[in-house]
Amino acid sequence: MKFINRIQYIVLTLALNALSTSAFAQTYQYHADVKGMVCAYCAYSVSKNIKKIQGVYIDSVDVDLEDGKLDFISNQLVPEKTLSKLFSESGFSISNLAYKIIPGEPEKLTNKADLDLTIKLSEIEQFNKIFEIIGNIAASSSSRLVIKAPASQENSILKPLLMGRQQVVKVHFISEESNKIHLQLWLFAD
Repeated sequence: MKFINRIQYIVLTLALNALSTSAFAQTYQYHADVKGMVCAYCAYSVSKNIKKIQGVYIDSVDVDLEDGKLDFISNQLVPEKTLSKLFSESGFSISNLAYKIIPGEPEKLTNKADLDLTIKLSEIEQFNKIFEIIGNIAASSSSRLVIKAPASQENSILKPLLMGRQQVVKVHFISEESNKIHLQLWLFAD
């Protein structure tokens, strides 16, 4: 009899542990106003800084340059003080921060990219015009751009993509040691 009680206790403990981690996990959708952004590169900078915060879903970060708005989803509470400090260090300010609890997690990019381009680092200068054209395409539609390249190449790739634009291009730059640049563009129906 004691053996059965002990097994029941272990099973009950395991079930409660499983429930406690999933039932109490929260997903938070944040919204804020951002001041100081004047171009797509500013919006990229804001987006890049938000993506560094632990718990933020990278693909959920959305910066609206025209309206000065920021939206993102996190699986953790993000204190306003943390965001204010992050923004002030970048030369921007944040206000009207609000969040709400939402069910589930945001969608991830799972389908095949509409454009998948790999370029040798030694050929990067030849592709500046191509980067500019990709930036035009990405800025004129709802899209997501993922770039994997050495950290030393971030500015040389992003300048033709973003500089001087008034439309935001959603870019996620992933630093990796390689002798190639891998660029993927997803286009979404509006």
